[in-house]
Amino acid sequence: MSASSAARNVSWKQASFDAWANGAKRRTLVLTGLLLLLLAAACTFAVAVMGPRLVREGRLLWFGSYTQGVVENAALRRVGSFKGGAPKYQLTIDYSFVAHTGVAYSGRTLRGDIRTPPDFHPGDATGVFYEAANPANSVAEHNLRTDVYGLLLFLPFLVAVGLGSTLWYVVRFWKWASNRAPRPAKSGASTRKPYVRSPAVKRATWLQK
Repeated sequence: MSASSAARNVSWKQASFDAWANGAKRRTLVLTGLLLLLLAAACTFAVAVMGPRLVREGRLLWFGSYTQGVVENAALRRVGSFKGGAPKYQLTIDYSFVAHTGVAYSGRTLRGDIRTPPDFHPGDATGVFYEAANPANSVAEHNLRTDVYGLLLFLPFLVAVGLGSTLWYVVRFWKWASNRAPRPAKSGASTRKPYVRSPAVKRATWLQK
């Protein structure tokens, strides 16, 4: 049984984990733990990469100021394919806008995983969210809500799956290892207790010397 299939067959209950662990090979236990550790590391890396973007763009969407900006340039690049063969694009939008202070600013926004590319041209209008105290911190409105709410659902899922499952396995394994009975002796091994001379025998031996 592979480590991945073993992990799928383990129940959430401690008793079921104990029954599975007692019947599993040591290699399976170790590989399952390593697999979950790698999963936790990958999920932690993804959260570390995407988390700051969620915080920044979420703050601008929910608490930032809104204005109309102008598209200066829009570049579309194919970066792969979706499941099913549909092309996947990355969009780069360069834009400019005038903040509430009357000062003009410019910015750039990248959007990935685009299935239907927009038809942006220089001079087109685009919505812009910016931080009132620091207008240089801004983001174009295109696909902003989709990305923010998508990350808001996806990142907690990564934490629950990657870190939660690893922590669950560590706790279950620790309880199983702490409570399991010692393994029986191998067949054919000697179970005879070692001979220990009694004090009387020791005394008689000493007197004979």
